[in-house]
Amino acid sequence: MTPKSPPNITVFDIADWFLTKAKSEDKSLRHMKLQKLVYFAYGWYCAYFDEYLFPEKIFAWPHGPVIEELYHRYKYSGSNQINVNNAVHQTFDDHVAWVMRQVWKNFSHYSDMELSHVTHRPASPWDSVYDSSARDAEIPPETIREYFKGLREKYENAQPK
Repeated sequence: MTPKSPPNITVFDIADWFLTKAKSEDKSLRHMKLQKLVYFAYGWYCAYFDEYLFPEKIFAWPHGPVIEELYHRYKYSGSNQINVNNAVHQTFDDHVAWVMRQVWKNFSHYSDMELSHVTHRPASPWDSVYDSSARDAEIPPETIREYFKGLREKYENAQPK
């Protein structure tokens, strides 16, 4: 079975949710951290619902997984906090909303560099395709899905029964 994406969700919808969440909690959100949160949402959504969260491709860049369209939208911010005045609050179905809340709860307290290190773990999707001489190495969606399914299984098996 080939996973599908939920209808009408883009990487910008997911990013806007994180940006408005950060603003509502008076937290700063820099571009690299936003990229990693969006990536984690994609991976965890795949792991739990066997669907792709958005259709945009994810690439292996030096600091971890990057969605190029998102990069171009927020590259102006450099390493500064992203101005969230233009972000639109997104409302999602229960599955997407649950994943978004879980990713925020579990990862928002980490710095962008800490999240980058998480994505660089051995055998991670990024690690499996990164090539320092080829900036445009795509991380196959199937690779992300299988990796996060493996993490889900490890997490669930570690829980007390």
